[in-house]
Amino acid sequence: MTGMSNKLLTKQISLLLAIGVLLGIWVLYGLVRLVMSRVWRTGKLRYGDKELAIQQRLRALDTFRGMAIVFMIFVNDGAGGYWWLEHATWNGLTAGDLVFPSFLWIMGVCIPLSVKGAFAKGVPRWKIFMHVVRRSFLMFLIGVALNTVYGDNMLSKIRIFGVLQRLAVSYFVAAGFYALTAPKYFTPPRGACGQALKDVLSCAWCWALAGVLVAVHTVVTFVVHHPDCPAGYLGPGGKHDDWAAPECSGGAAGYIDRLVLGSSHLYQWADRWQVYGGPKTDPEGLLGCLTSAAQVLLGVQAGATVLLQRSHKARVSRWLAWALVFALAGALLTGFSRDHGVLPINKNLWSMSFVLVTSAICLVLLSICYVFTDAWRLWGGGPFRAPGLNAIALYIGHSVCSNMFPFHWKVPNMETHAMQLVEALWGTALWVIIAHVMAKKKVFITL
Repeated sequence: MTGMSNKLLTKQISLLLAIGVLLGIWVLYGLVRLVMSRVWRTGKLRYGDKELAIQQRLRALDTFRGMAIVFMIFVNDGAGGYWWLEHATWNGLTAGDLVFPSFLWIMGVCIPLSVKGAFAKGVPRWKIFMHVVRRSFLMFLIGVALNTVYGDNMLSKIRIFGVLQRLAVSYFVAAGFYALTAPKYFTPPRGACGQALKDVLSCAWCWALAGVLVAVHTVVTFVVHHPDCPAGYLGPGGKHDDWAAPECSGGAAGYIDRLVLGSSHLYQWADRWQVYGGPKTDPEGLLGCLTSAAQVLLGVQAGATVLLQRSHKARVSRWLAWALVFALAGALLTGFSRDHGVLPINKNLWSMSFVLVTSAICLVLLSICYVFTDAWRLWGGGPFRAPGLNAIALYIGHSVCSNMFPFHWKVPNMETHAMQLVEALWGTALWVIIAHVMAKKKVFITL
């Protein structure tokens, strides 16, 4: 008992030490910026402090995106080996599971702002759509290329889908649809009700598409199945539940991926497979693209609120109201449990309960960022805003350099949480510094 308590105490101390280091870096960063602003103050506007000409350009969006990319790098670097900072093996939700849906959702928030900005500049609708097609294609192609950095580059074994590919497909569906259907000039119905719901009414077609995507996903999930598997199976297969359905890993999602893409083109080292075995599944497979696109469309609704609701109070109150609705709906689908609801929270399957709960968390986080960065203007978004301005560059860079010094290194006896945490924080901090250097030099990489 004494040994176990000592190990627990050591873990707690290492975690507190890491938090203290992060806070110290943040305070030091703020002090350096304050001193430098006093020393080098000129009549010019400084990076991060200028008033943007377009009111829709919110610091909160870049800050939120930056928080997502920084935390993603930290999680991919091992997150100190703490289970609650990594990904859930199957059902459930951990802190690491919030990263990917945050990217999808914030991408949706930015879609109405970019499309309306293009309309304001007189860009034809078809050109906006072609830009969406081009960007989606490049994102998908880069994602496939990144799969071969440390994966197999044999054409018969290349993993086809992945994080960027899922982003590309979801962006194409949501942004392409919005570009083709969004009104250039929206006039809300008269009356108090019309004014109160104008942001929702402006996204009526997006809500319709989201409903279709969710309906198709639900029908396929509970109807399509392998001939030897039960319909509606949502388990990991393999050894799970005393080998109850060993060949049914991932249910309809896994069956479709293996049937259409082939097992050799799926992710070969998923956590689920290492724990339960069974047929291969891909956490970023085909069926989950439907609910991922729906999650982007939920972000589009939050972006429409920015466009049509001018006051800080109106924006934040609506975001928090949607957060409450989504959280309750997601909890009802799960039956307020991890494994026994109609649709458990599951990142691997990208279940609708996962979409709703993570979207609710995103809305709360965006509201907090917005209040401090744009409403009260007490925070400039540092140190996260600069990474948010170059998120795609940091994602590609950290993927390519994921096993290179100085971003990563090893020493003897790295099995402790403390050493793994130091190494993960070191690599993450280097990418944050690179992002700030790029921002200072006004280097912004986009697709």
